[in-house]
Amino acid sequence: MTVKRSVNDSDYELPANLAASWRGDAMRLSQRPEEFWHGQQMRIRARIQSQSMPKPRSFRLALATAALVFLAVLLIAPAGPRPQQAPPRAEIDADQRLLLAIEHSLEVGTPEALEPLTLLVESSSNNDAETIPHKEHRREN
Repeated sequence: MTVKRSVNDSDYELPANLAASWRGDAMRLSQRPEEFWHGQQMRIRARIQSQSMPKPRSFRLALATAALVFLAVLLIAPAGPRPQQAPPRAEIDADQRLLLAIEHSLEVGTPEALEPLTLLVESSSNNDAETIPHKEHRREN
């Protein structure tokens, strides 16, 4: 009698006497006295009970962690009401300051001592504006 087994699509045969000897060895090794099985059962139950009961060390660790978190919150959180923050100031940049200075000087006007000079500058700028178009007309002709 031969036993055929398929492993990864390749067939091999075990001799009948080898298969029978392996089967007999397995049966003999599995037969244990009743004391062995009773002791095995006791060890399994003891392990289950030790795993199901919460350890006092884990309770202490949880309590210490909660205390540390509580102290950290007390140290970080302010005791009183928060002070009100000052409203943000509008900062004036350099260009804005220059524009304000020019507007201020225009509003003040020209001093009396410089009044003749102002009239001279205005009249010369008017004369230049009138002479430029005449020169251009001459070149066009």
